[in-house]
Amino acid sequence: MKNQLLSFRWIVFLVLFATSSLLLIGHRVGNQGFYALLLLALSSLLLGKSPQGLAFPAFARKFWGLHLAMAGMLLAILAYQLLARDFAARSFDYPSRMALFILLAWACLQCTDRMFGWLQWSYLLAALLCTAKMYVITDGGTTRADHVDFMPIIEFADMTLLMGFFTLVSMRYTPGGAGARRLLNLLKLLAFAGTLYAAYISGTRGTWLAIPFLAAVAAMILFDHFDTRKKILLALGAVVVVIGLFSASPHVRNRIQAAQQDLTIYSQDSASDTSVGTRLGLWHTSFMLFQEHPLIGIGRENFMPTLQRLGEEGKIPPVIARQIHSHNEIFYNMATLGSLGLAGLLALYLVPGVYFARRMRHASSELRAVASMGVMTSLGFVVFGLTDVTFMWGASDNFYAIFMAILFAHAYRLEHRAAQPGG
Repeated sequence: MKNQLLSFRWIVFLVLFATSSLLLIGHRVGNQGFYALLLLALSSLLLGKSPQGLAFPAFARKFWGLHLAMAGMLLAILAYQLLARDFAARSFDYPSRMALFILLAWACLQCTDRMFGWLQWSYLLAALLCTAKMYVITDGGTTRADHVDFMPIIEFADMTLLMGFFTLVSMRYTPGGAGARRLLNLLKLLAFAGTLYAAYISGTRGTWLAIPFLAAVAAMILFDHFDTRKKILLALGAVVVVIGLFSASPHVRNRIQAAQQDLTIYSQDSASDTSVGTRLGLWHTSFMLFQEHPLIGIGRENFMPTLQRLGEEGKIPPVIARQIHSHNEIFYNMATLGSLGLAGLLALYLVPGVYFARRMRHASSELRAVASMGVMTSLGFVVFGLTDVTFMWGASDNFYAIFMAILFAHAYRLEHRAAQPGG
C-alpha cells in the first residue's frame, strides 16, 4: 500500500514538472496537464488516497472561499445564461479551468514537500526555454510576430516574464551547500535576465508595464532580512533601476513615443486606426454597453455581433466594429457579463492574491518565496489585463489555474509542516 501511494505521488509530480516547464512551449501541454491532474484527483478520491492529515470534505470546507473565488467567472457566465436564457456551452470551456481549482489543488497536494522543492527546476527550465523560443520567433528581436505558435505574443511575453520572476524568488530556497547554491543561483539569475530580454524583444508594452510591480514584490522577498522601511526603499530602488534600464533603450523609447503619437492622433480623430486609439475606443464602447446592461451584460457570444451592428448603424468607427474583444479584461467582463462578471473577475484576482499575501510574512523563507509567486501571478494578471483580455486564451487560463493550484499546495504543505511539533 505504501509503495502504491509513493508511485501515485511520483505520477502527480511528473505531470506537474512536465506541465509547469512545457506549458508555454508545447501546443497541447496545458490541456493535457489540466486533464491529467483532473483524472489524478478523481482517482485519488475513488482510491481513498488522501494527503496526510487532510480529508477532501474538510479541504473543501476549510478553503471554500478560495474555491468559490476561482469559480467566479464560470458562475457569472452561468448566471447570465440562466437569466438571459441564452445558452452556449463553449462559453464554459476556459473558465472551467479555474472553476475546477478544487480538484487541481487536491491532485497537487499528493506531492511531498521535497517534490514541491524540486519544481523550482521546472520554473528554471521554463524560463530558459521560453527565452529561446522568443528569440527564435522574433528573429532575435528584429521582427514582431502577432502570435507565438498557439497564443498571441502578448500572452506569451506575459507568462514568460512570470516564469522568470518565479525563478528569481526561488533563490530563497535553492538547495545544497554554500558553493553549490552560489552556482545554482547564478544560473537562476541568468535565466531571469533571459526572460527580461525576452520581454524586451517582444515589444509588448503591457508586459513592460508589469515589470516594476513584479520587481517590487521580488525585492520584498529577496531582501526580507531587512526591516520594513529598508525593504520598501529597496523595492522602490529595484523599480527605479528596472524602469531606468528599459527607458535607456531606443527600442523601448520608440514604442513609448509611438503610444504618445497614437494618443495625439486619437485626441484629434476618435475614429483613427491606431493601437492605443483602438483600445481607448473599445474601452469607451464596452463601458457604454455595460451602462445599457449593468447586471448581466450582453453575453460573451454577443460581443462581436453587437460591435458589428453598432458599426453598421454608424455609432462606432469601423476599426472598433471589427474587434473581437475590449483589449481590457475588466471592460470586457463588464460589457459581456455586467456587474456579475466584474465581481467574478475581481474575486478571481483578489481572493487568491490576498491568500498568498498573508503568507509573505511567515517565518519560513521558502513559504514566503512561494507566497510571493502567488501574489505575482495574481498581480501580474491584473496588470496584463489592463491592455488585453488575457483569459480569452486557453494557455492563459491553464497557466493561471495550474500554477495557482501548484503554489497553493506547496504553500499548504510548508504551512502544515511548520505547524507540526518540531516543524
